[in-house]
Amino acid sequence: MGTKAKNDEQLVASWVANLNSAHSRRNFEVTAKRFLAELEAESLTLRIATVEDVRDAINAIAAGQALASARQTMLRVKSLLSYGHRLGYLQFNAGAVLKAPGDNRSIAQRIISEVEMGLLIRSAPSRRDRIIIEVGYAGGLRVSELVALSWSHVIVRADGQVQLDVLGKGNKVRQVILPETVSRSLLSLRHDAGANDPVFLSRKRNGRLTERAVNFMLKRAAAEARIDPRFSAHWLRHAHASHAINHGAPMPVVQATLGHGNIAVTSGYLHARPDDSSGLHLDKGVFLR
Repeated sequence: MGTKAKNDEQLVASWVANLNSAHSRRNFEVTAKRFLAELEAESLTLRIATVEDVRDAINAIAAGQALASARQTMLRVKSLLSYGHRLGYLQFNAGAVLKAPGDNRSIAQRIISEVEMGLLIRSAPSRRDRIIIEVGYAGGLRVSELVALSWSHVIVRADGQVQLDVLGKGNKVRQVILPETVSRSLLSLRHDAGANDPVFLSRKRNGRLTERAVNFMLKRAAAEARIDPRFSAHWLRHAHASHAINHGAPMPVVQATLGHGNIAVTSGYLHARPDDSSGLHLDKGVFLR
């Protein structure tokens, strides 16, 4: 057997330890623990759970979740079962035949216009929240990257712009430059904060702002601006990529800014809002007027 794990909890710990991102480790562990709890409620373990048992446990966890969240739940459990099977801990992979629910919303449906982006910024509940939105949009940052920022990650350049030292997925560090206007706004938040202090402070917790708090704030701002109620922090990245490409930003620059490992992911934004389509070149005289 390729693992020292003697029980399901030890297998989960081994599986989670293989993930590079602290954000992923936290989310995957929460899902796995909920999955094991559902099995334990039926006096089951991973080693004796059938395909039907696994499906029922996943359905119980995903009940009430949005489609995208339910899909992530399924994919995480499938990953855990596949890991256990590959290492010989499990005799069979009960998740192999299970299909994750599809998310039919394309990127195009999750890109707001520049006008809407401006309305969102102006609808922020507070000055701090406005700057969070501006930095997230201008830098194309993930919400986990936003809340993880400390002042030691903020580098002031001679040209007045701010350079962010961003730790992204897979513990990969990338450099992101903010426009001068956004840079000035960001620096105005510092006051006497130390290098290791969080950039975005929580007023209630007297510490680092949480991802959940940022998404809740964005929902409020989106409602005030009358933008799609599905709006979340990740839509700031979608808007950044689409708008930057529309203004002529080279694809490799957008890829590096967003931290995409594959440029094919970045190119998806190019096709999400095309300027041309072959139907526009057909003879207009064919159609009824």
